[in-house]
Amino acid sequence: MKSSISRLPMRMPAAFDELNALHPLRPINDGIDLKNAGEVMERLAVLNKRTRDQNDYLETLILLIEAYESEESSDALDSSKSSGLDALKYLMKAAEMKQTDLARLLGVSSSAVSMILSGDRPITADHARTLAKHFGLSVAAFL
Repeated sequence: MKSSISRLPMRMPAAFDELNALHPLRPINDGIDLKNAGEVMERLAVLNKRTRDQNDYLETLILLIEAYESEESSDALDSSKSSGLDALKYLMKAAEMKQTDLARLLGVSSSAVSMILSGDRPITADHARTLAKHFGLSVAAFL
């Protein structure tokens, strides 16, 4: 029987192989896998500074989470529209970022952010670059 990660180390490993030993990068097959991946993702996403290995691991973990969620999603949204948005929403939640914080970061109005987060307005290439720099990820994570 699978169980969720109950305790992550106080200090996350810096090397890719150590991160992979803590939580192996494998396809997510159920809610427990998703919860475990989410816990690791949250811990890495909120680090002030990440190593290159931590960034690579985090980007891969995001892709695995997105793949699972898009497969499980009953939404009729096109996955190319929702995957970047899903990543943004997840990272905002993990970093406890409010819509006003995102508006300030992107240099847009609160209503524009509401439209982005509801899927009524796409994440532009400029937004993706700003988000990638802020979260230390690749631009592709948001497009």
